[in-house]
Amino acid sequence: MDEILTVQEVALYLKVSRSTVWRWCNQGRLLAFKAGHGWRVPRATVEKMMGQKHKWQEAAEEEEAGPAPAW
Repeated sequence: MDEILTVQEVALYLKVSRSTVWRWCNQGRLLAFKAGHGWRVPRATVEKMMGQKHKWQEAAEEEEAGPAPAW
């Protein structure tokens, strides 16, 4: 059986904020399921994301940086 991770564990593993992981879960960008009031993510899903590192890393950097200034 696949290990199930919390949002906090995924955030630490991917070195992104918890709010980024939570947002990905809500948007359906990360395969996850609700358990009580929190999200749970299969480890295999996170490891698959690691194989596509550049995609999620760019998305996380954009989200955490906030909107680009309108110069």
